[in-house]
Amino acid sequence: MKSKEKILNAALLLYNEQGIRNITTRHIAASIGMSGGNLHYHFKHTEDIIRALFDELALAYDGLMANAQSVPLDLSAIAFLTESSFKLVNKYRFIFINFVEIGNWIPEIRDAYYQLIRKREQQFLKVFENLIANGIFRDDIPTSNKSGLVKQFFIINDFWLSHNELTDQHVGEDALNEYQNAIDVLLWPYLKRHQ
Repeated sequence: MKSKEKILNAALLLYNEQGIRNITTRHIAASIGMSGGNLHYHFKHTEDIIRALFDELALAYDGLMANAQSVPLDLSAIAFLTESSFKLVNKYRFIFINFVEIGNWIPEIRDAYYQLIRKREQQFLKVFENLIANGIFRDDIPTSNKSGLVKQFFIINDFWLSHNELTDQHVGEDALNEYQNAIDVLLWPYLKRHQ
């Protein structure tokens, strides 16, 4: 494994376990037996590490969405997409738990997130059209409702974890089930014959 990968893996683990404000580049370097100077050769600032992890997340989500757009969707595919999305959010949980703070601290991430939302909106609208074409979603959904549904999906996807951390504190399979339920409740009114 290359030094950059080791640094990013260690940072992800430490940020997820202890939070972004409790972990310094010294902690990350020490956890992998690397000098601070060597770490700073690869990443000059903490912000650079967080940005690289955000880029990893965005790339992984690109793959998830490409897959969702390339296969015929049914209810089991939606469940798989939801579970895969949850696992991705959970893998990069520190980003989602601290999203507003990170966006304010690192404007490049806020700007990249805005661009991603625009791109994802178009991708999800295509997924919804696929669901309509496959008889899963009703075919009488107004365009404004489709756009609203996409926005609600993003809110749940991107901020459910923060809500859970502050309230119910579900973990593991229980957390996945609660997240899946939140998505199911969101999609239920749009299903044809409430399948």
